[in-house]
Amino acid sequence: MKSRSESRKWLQQARQSWLLLTQGALWVGTILGGFLLPPPVGVSAADEKTWLRLGQFIVAVVLGLEILAARRWNQPRHSFRWGAVALLALVIGVTAFFRYQQLTLAWTANYAGGKVVTGAEFTKQGRAYTEANPKISTDELIFNFAGKTGEIWTPESIDRRRLVLAATYVSCLPLFTLCLIAVVQAMQSSEHIARRSTKSR
Repeated sequence: MKSRSESRKWLQQARQSWLLLTQGALWVGTILGGFLLPPPVGVSAADEKTWLRLGQFIVAVVLGLEILAARRWNQPRHSFRWGAVALLALVIGVTAFFRYQQLTLAWTANYAGGKVVTGAEFTKQGRAYTEANPKISTDELIFNFAGKTGEIWTPESIDRRRLVLAATYVSCLPLFTLCLIAVVQAMQSSEHIARRSTKSR
């Protein structure tokens, strides 16, 4: 009976912890996704939800790991380390963000008021058309093919680029989450230092 009650208690605590982590992940994901990162470019509505959920799951795991680390490293002397983690995560996150923007500009084109992902390898038809029209822009090329990018570039090369774009997008979310939580933890640790200094006076 004891083991059953203990396992039930553990399950309830685990559920509460995961609920908090999920809520935190949704909150952070909404903040980041709302003003910083729109959904990954070039994915369908169904795929968009999949990538966003993956991002939220990764954010939840990062939050959980940071909470564990914060419980262990919560002394005033750890404030510098948390600040360094925040700065490092910010630098890597901003680099990933700009890389995502760079790839989006390089690997997408405009069609029908939206963005479509281009490929890296031409099909026979696409190569013949571009060789016959060497000065044609990518937007015009896609327009002339009525938006059927699979007829211009191989579907495999388009899918590879689409996956790289989505992976770069998803990698930004946990990095910015790590930065946010590390800043909060650094501030809390520095508050302990300020309290100690006022008490010593």
